[in-house]
Amino acid sequence: MRILFIQAVSTHDCGEMVFPLGLARLAAVTGSEHQIRGIDLNLDPFPWPALASELEEFKPDVAAVSFRNLDPLAGNLLSFVPHLKTLGEILKNHAPRAVTVLGGSAFTLFSRRIMEEVPQVDIGVPGEAETVFPMLLENLETPGAVPGVWWRKEGELQSSSTRVSHCMDLDSLPLPDWKLFEPGRYTSRNRYVAFMGVETRRGCVNDCSYCLYPVLQGHCVRLRRPESIVDELEILKYDFGIENVHFTDAVVNQPASHLEAVCKEILRRNLTIGWTGFFREDALSQESLELYQRAGLITLYFSADGASEHALAILKKNLRLEQIVSAAKLAARSGVLSVYHFLVNLPGENGETVRETRQLLDTLFSLHAPWGNLGAVVINNLRLYPGSPLTEKIVRGRLIDPATDLLYPTYFNPPPLDHLRHDLTAFCMSRGARSYLENAHKRGNDGKDNAHIAP
Repeated sequence: MRILFIQAVSTHDCGEMVFPLGLARLAAVTGSEHQIRGIDLNLDPFPWPALASELEEFKPDVAAVSFRNLDPLAGNLLSFVPHLKTLGEILKNHAPRAVTVLGGSAFTLFSRRIMEEVPQVDIGVPGEAETVFPMLLENLETPGAVPGVWWRKEGELQSSSTRVSHCMDLDSLPLPDWKLFEPGRYTSRNRYVAFMGVETRRGCVNDCSYCLYPVLQGHCVRLRRPESIVDELEILKYDFGIENVHFTDAVVNQPASHLEAVCKEILRRNLTIGWTGFFREDALSQESLELYQRAGLITLYFSADGASEHALAILKKNLRLEQIVSAAKLAARSGVLSVYHFLVNLPGENGETVRETRQLLDTLFSLHAPWGNLGAVVINNLRLYPGSPLTEKIVRGRLIDPATDLLYPTYFNPPPLDHLRHDLTAFCMSRGARSYLENAHKRGNDGKDNAHIAP
C-alpha cells in the first residue's frame, strides 16, 4: 500500500517552522510492507502545485493528513480551515481513489465539525494515533472495527462507540522516522525557535481552566526513560546535525526529578546540544537551573499566563505572583534567555488587576535589565475553545454570544479593556527598547565599538 503523509498548512506566511513530529512518529509505526512518502505544505508559500504533482506521481492509496493548528493564535484572525478545505479538494481531484485519513491536535478538538466542513475526508482519527493507525490500515473497508475513529456511511457521519486509550508505555513506540521530512530543509529557516521537537512525556497533572492539554493527552503523565530520550538527542545531533531542540511537553520540569535525570544522562554522555521548553515557575530551583544549564538549556519559556492574583485564580494556575517573581530572579541571574507569556482582559479584570499586571511586567524588566537576557514578554487575549472549563463558564454567563462559532479564531476581549493587550505590548516594547539602548550606551562608555550591535 502507498501512503502519503501530509502536514497541513499550520504556519502563517511560512514563518517559524515546526518539524512534523506527529507524522514522523506515525510513519515509524507503519509497517515496512508499505511504501511511504511525506510532504509538508508549510515549506512553500503556495504549496498546491507541489501537492498535486506528488499525488499524481506517487498515486497514494492512503493520504494521511495531520491538521495541527486551527489558526496562528496571537490575536490573529486567520483560520487554517480554508487551507484544509482546499487540501481536501486537491486530494479528491488529483488522487480520487485514495482514502483520506485526517488527524492531529486541531482535528481532535473539532472532530465532528471538521468532518462536516471537509466532506472529502473519509476517516478521522482524534487523539493519539500510534496504536489506531496500523489497525486502520488493515480495516479501511470496515473502519467501524477500529476504536475511536470517525467515518462516513452512505453520506452520514459515524463514530466508534469504543474509545481508544492513550499509549501508556511511550518507550514501546519506535523513534520517529525523521528522514520522511528531511530535517535539513528546516535547519536554516527559523530565527527564534528550535524547529525540532522531542517528547519527554505526555499528559499533564495540572487543572488549568483554559488549557486543552488534558483534552488532547489526558491527566495521566506518561514519562519516557531518560536513556531513550538522550538516545534520540544523540541521533538528532550526530546523524542530522541538529544543534537545538524543543522539548514539546506541556511542562518540561514537572516532575522536576525526571528532567534532572534527563540532564544527568546528557552530561554523562558528554552530549553537547541546546534545548528549550516550557517551565513551571514553582518547580524551578537554583540547583536545578544550574544543572539544566550545564546540560544545554538555552531558553526558558514561562507560561504563567496570569499576571495578577485574580488572573492566576481564574485560570486555576495554582501559582502566586511571588512565585513568578522568584522564578524570574533565578532566570535573570542565570543569564539564560527568558520568555514570558501572559493573557490579559480575562473575566473580572478591573483597574486593580491592571495595576498588578503593570507592576509585574515592570518587575520582570527590572530584574532582567542588568543581565540583558529578557527575550520577550508576550501579551495575548484568551482564545476560546470548546471543552475548556473557562470557555464553558464564559458561555454560560453569556459573556459571549452562545451561538459563536469557536471553530474560527475567537478571543475573549470585551470592552472597556479591549485595548489592554495593545497598551501592555507598547509598555513592554518601550521598556525593552530602553533597556537595550541603555546597555548599548554602557558598552560604548566601556570603550567598546557598538556601531554594529544587532537591532
